[in-house]
Amino acid sequence: MRLGFDIDDTICNTHFVLMKYAIKYNNEHGNKPLLKYDTNDFSQVFGWNSDEVNNFFRTYYLDALKEIEPKFGVKEAFTKLKEMGHEIIFITIRNDRECTPRGEALRTGEARRITEEWLNEYGIPYDELYVDISNKGQCCIEHNIDLFMDDSEKHCLAVSSLGITTFMAMNCFNLSFQNDKIEKIYSMKNLCEAIEKL
Repeated sequence: MRLGFDIDDTICNTHFVLMKYAIKYNNEHGNKPLLKYDTNDFSQVFGWNSDEVNNFFRTYYLDALKEIEPKFGVKEAFTKLKEMGHEIIFITIRNDRECTPRGEALRTGEARRITEEWLNEYGIPYDELYVDISNKGQCCIEHNIDLFMDDSEKHCLAVSSLGITTFMAMNCFNLSFQNDKIEKIYSMKNLCEAIEKL
């Protein structure tokens, strides 16, 4: 099968690293009160406007990406999936705008380069990588994805509505999610077992 996977907060714990930098950025720029922790929407964390969110990402996103590590068992699980004959396709919303430091001209191809380096550094096997994908459902259709896993309710619901088998990577901000058509995945071992049952 062709297996599609999100990256951030699906195969790595991006949120916790970004929160550390969000707190640092907030302390440097006005020290607004923390409104909400259990969300990956940084406009809700401190009540930032869109300019503040964009400036935060362009200031600290690259630093955060250097600290992010795969979740426990990712390399082993993806190696097993490859050995089982599956193709692994990463589909991420990471984009060049967020990967270009503030004050510099847009670095075209930066999101792909950084992500490829990260996957290679941790020995995570894959066949294809698509970056700057805001419509993951459309991407799954265009690239014949048989199964897709993401941590985002929005993306999981969109892909599932297209008749594609969909798994949700569970984390601190989607624990209340309920949908009979979308299987919850709590670990990489759980992922491999769920795929073997298909």
